[in-house]
Amino acid sequence: MRNSNNIGAFSVKKYIHKTWDGIFDFFNQYGGNLVNVQTKTDPGLADADIANVKETTAAYGQLNQAIDEVEKLLAALRALRIQLLTQPSMDPVRVPVIQYLVDLLAAINGKRGGLLWQEDRLTDRIFRSPRCTQEDYEMLGIVYKPNTSAPIDNLIGKLYAVFDGGKVPIHWTLPRGYHNARLTASTNHGEWILLYEGSESHFIDERPIPTISEIRSYKLEIMETGKPIGKPAIDKILVGQDISVEETKL
Repeated sequence: MRNSNNIGAFSVKKYIHKTWDGIFDFFNQYGGNLVNVQTKTDPGLADADIANVKETTAAYGQLNQAIDEVEKLLAALRALRIQLLTQPSMDPVRVPVIQYLVDLLAAINGKRGGLLWQEDRLTDRIFRSPRCTQEDYEMLGIVYKPNTSAPIDNLIGKLYAVFDGGKVPIHWTLPRGYHNARLTASTNHGEWILLYEGSESHFIDERPIPTISEIRSYKLEIMETGKPIGKPAIDKILVGQDISVEETKL
């Protein structure tokens, strides 16, 4: 879905239809590194990002298999229930074997999620790469460019800080098309100090919890080419050993 107010908006590709088969086929077709077989243009993606997408697509496929197995299991259990009631003998009955389902669930456990987010993120990076040509965009099925008329000054992320009693987990989201952020912190309205800068979307503030509660302010800035853009998002909470977790929000 296009967001006309977002500078980072871009389309769903024609070739990839947001399905496991389409994404899996796409990354396999281009050798796992998205090199254009015609122009040999490398959009400059990290192998780890491609590996994450392929790992998640594989897990998505295994999950579909697990759902099929659960449906087969339910059908077999219903048949077994009827057999227990109507069997014209005292022969023992056998319950369905579920080892394959157990193996599938074990394979999925711990895999990275956010498949569509990962794929969108890679698409945006391809589009913004100076190495890509119009031919590359057409090959990838990107049908329109980001809306460059949207005001950058109004861009703002969302920031969520929570005191859990021993530390402060912090999560954030950025406008579509932006992936780098700077997180700073201030104590009791004092000087801002840098906590994190990079492409992750979470950080854990493990600074010692004070005996007497203090106000901790967290500021999130969207970063582009090493400089902050848009408006900073700020979240303030109370942190201290003398308050309950429920009392932290200001």
